[in-house]
Amino acid sequence: MAFPLTPTDLPAWHMPDVASWLGFRAARTQQMRAVEFPRLTLVQVVQGSKRVSLGGHRALASPHTLLLAPPGSRMDVENLPSASGFRSECLVLAPALVEGFARRHAALLDGPASVPTPCVPLSPGLQQAWRHCLACWGQPVDPRVFSHRLEELLLVLALDGHRAALRPPATLTVSEQVRRLLLNQPGAPWLADAVALRLHRSPATLRRQLAREGQAFNQLLRDCRLGQALMLLQTTAQPIAQIAGVCGYTCPSRFALAFRQRYGVSPSSLRATLPPARGDWHVKTQEA
Repeated sequence: MAFPLTPTDLPAWHMPDVASWLGFRAARTQQMRAVEFPRLTLVQVVQGSKRVSLGGHRALASPHTLLLAPPGSRMDVENLPSASGFRSECLVLAPALVEGFARRHAALLDGPASVPTPCVPLSPGLQQAWRHCLACWGQPVDPRVFSHRLEELLLVLALDGHRAALRPPATLTVSEQVRRLLLNQPGAPWLADAVALRLHRSPATLRRQLAREGQAFNQLLRDCRLGQALMLLQTTAQPIAQIAGVCGYTCPSRFALAFRQRYGVSPSSLRATLPPARGDWHVKTQEA
């Protein structure tokens, strides 16, 4: 049984260094190709269903499941509205929180894991832990309290056998170090030389290390910016041209082309699948 709905007029909510909540809605079917999840992301479908494909595994997320997207994963996504539409709630966890949990519970995470699958059933304990986290959405909660509730959620997932998605890499790749830096402000005028300096490398060394990992700086920057744009298109009422500018694109037509090439759908076509906006959609950030 699904738990109570979150009010549809709640804004996206961000608690720095802890987690972010995002609410998604659709009135018509949405299809997006290779959607990237740079951070551990948990999704609960409230209305309708979500068809996903990850690493050869195909699954259908419903109100009776929780979708787990490991950091760095890419999924083909199809949001399928019911007669009353599509709604989902998404929890994006900060890397520091997940890594701290992994250090404290290393022995548990080293145990046997269930077969990796994008969707896991909502056990009674998992449902209760999710509800505890959901109760914090938009409230003036102390970050330490919210962190403990998130740790409860991760602990229940681990005890239920879903450990694979919770295990952070032993060492961060250079690509991931760059990605984490860019994600803090995707629309900033980033240059490879400045990023190399922030990471205590020469620009030439950064290029070589990224090339060894099959990556390039411009591609990482483009993915971060388009991922931010995808989120803003679905969770805010900002005009598309404004979203392009916020995400570092000075030319809306170039932004539209890059977005369509990346996700297989144009920004205007994706925006057309949304229900009419209710009130002022925005991102609310709680100060620590």
